[in-house]
Amino acid sequence: MTDPAKDPKTPNVLFISTDHLRADWLGVNGHPLVMTPQIDQLAYEGANFRQAFSEVPVCVPARRIMMTGRGRYGIHMNVNKDAQPFTEGPKLAEVLTGAGYQTFAAGKLHTCPQRNRIGFEEVQLNEEGRKQGGLIEDDYEVFLDAHGYAHLAYTHGLGNNEYGLRLSPLPEPFTTTHWTAQRAMEFIDRRDPTRPFFLHVSFDKPHPPIVPPESYYELYRSCHFSDPVMGDWVAAKLPTRVRHLQLSNNYDDWKDHPLMIQQSLQGFAAMITHIDSMIGVLLGHLKEYGLLDNTLVFFVSDHGDQLFDHGNLAKGDFFAGSTNVPYIVRPPRVWAREHGFEHGQVDNTAPVGHQDIMPTILDVCGVAIPETVEGQSLVPLMLGQGGFRDYTCGNCGVVYGVSDGATKYMWFSDDAAVVGQGEFLFDLQDDPRELHDLTDLPAWQDVLAVQRQRLVDWLARNDDPHVLDGRLHPIPVNWDLDRARASTIWNNRGRH
Repeated sequence: MTDPAKDPKTPNVLFISTDHLRADWLGVNGHPLVMTPQIDQLAYEGANFRQAFSEVPVCVPARRIMMTGRGRYGIHMNVNKDAQPFTEGPKLAEVLTGAGYQTFAAGKLHTCPQRNRIGFEEVQLNEEGRKQGGLIEDDYEVFLDAHGYAHLAYTHGLGNNEYGLRLSPLPEPFTTTHWTAQRAMEFIDRRDPTRPFFLHVSFDKPHPPIVPPESYYELYRSCHFSDPVMGDWVAAKLPTRVRHLQLSNNYDDWKDHPLMIQQSLQGFAAMITHIDSMIGVLLGHLKEYGLLDNTLVFFVSDHGDQLFDHGNLAKGDFFAGSTNVPYIVRPPRVWAREHGFEHGQVDNTAPVGHQDIMPTILDVCGVAIPETVEGQSLVPLMLGQGGFRDYTCGNCGVVYGVSDGATKYMWFSDDAAVVGQGEFLFDLQDDPRELHDLTDLPAWQDVLAVQRQRLVDWLARNDDPHVLDGRLHPIPVNWDLDRARASTIWNNRGRH
C-alpha cells in the first residue's frame, strides 16, 4: 500500500505558530541582526505576506480566530478571556480529522477548558504554568518531573509578562522550545502511515519571560540593537491605554536603563533564533521521511510585541509591533508545480489575517470550507489571481483598527471624546515604523475619511455600540492609572 502522506492529492499540513513574534524581527523581513535562516528559506520557497494583520492581537482570541476562520465578532471575544469556553465551531483540526487526516498538536493551545483538544486526536500540551479548570500539570511539566528538572522551571524569577533578561535555568533540551519541536518529531516517528497528517507546532516563545538558553544568547551578547523608535506624535497624543501599559510594565523605571533594554532585545532575538533552529531540525526530520515535499508549511504568530517602540510594550493595539505578524505560506512542491505557483508571486500589500488561515489550508488540501468561516483562501493571491478583500478590520479592547495594506487607521474609542485625540493614520509603505501620524495633514483627509467610514460600516454590521447614527461613538474608560504600576512583575512562580 502506498503512503497517503506522500500522495500529491492529499497534501500534509505543518502549521507552525509562535507567540509575540513581530514581522520585522525576521531576517527575510529586513531585520539587520536577527538570524532566522530556516524561516527565511520558507519565505523564499513560498509566499511572504508582509502586511499580515492580527485582527485581535492578544493570545486567546487570536488563536480562536486561527482555529475557526471567524473574525472578532464570530469568536465573541476581543480581549484575553482564559475561562471563556471554546464553543465556536467547526474548528480546523475537527474538519481535517473528519476528512481523514491524523491530527496532532504540540505546545501552547490556550483553549478552555485547557484539555479541550478542539478536534485534534492527540495533544502534548504546554500552558506556561497556567492552571485553570482542574489542570494540575500540563504535559511539559510532566516531562520535567520525569527528568528531575521541575524544581528549576521557574527559578529565573521573571513574570510571564515581564521584560528584562535571565538566562534559562534549564538545559537547552528541557526548554519549552526544544520540547515542543521534539514532541512534533516523535509524532512523525509514530504517525499512522495510512493517513495524511495535520501537525500543529505551537511555540510559546518569544513571549516573555525572556529566558533564552545561554548558547543562543551568546550569539547576540556583543550585538547592539538599534534604539526603539519614537514617533513624532508620542508627546502630544499618547493614548491613555498605552500609558496604562507603560505603568503596568514598569516602563518609567526602565526607560532610563539602556542596558536593560539592550539585554531584553538581545534575549528576544536569541529566543527567535532558538525557534528557527528547531524549525530547521523539524523540517529536516520531515525530509528524512520523504514527507517535506508533499507538506504545506504555514508559519505565523498570534501577535507581535512593541519592544519599547513609542514607549510601548507587549501587545493589544494596532501599532505595527503588535499587529503586524509573520505570515508565510510554503505550498507542497507538487501542488506548486501543478498550479503554476512561483515563489515570491504574492501581493505583499494584501491585508491578510488569521481568519484566512483555515480556509487556505482547507483549500490546498481539497477539503470543503465550512459556511461558518469568514476568512478567505489565499490560494488565488498566491497564484497571482487577486480577488482579495480591500481591507481588514480588527478590535482589541478599546482599540479598533483598519488596514488595506497601504495605510492603517486606528481608533482609541476611550480617548476619542477629546478633540485631537483617539485617531491615527499611518502610511504603511513609506513609514513602516509609524513615526508620523497623518490625521491632521490636508493631503490625507480623503484617505482618513475612507478608512474611518470602513470602520463605521464594520461596526454597524456587527451591532457594536461604538457606532451611533452613522458616526463613531466614543465610550470613556477609567483606566485607574494610580493602581496600574507593577501589575505584571509578581506573576512569576515560586515552584521549586
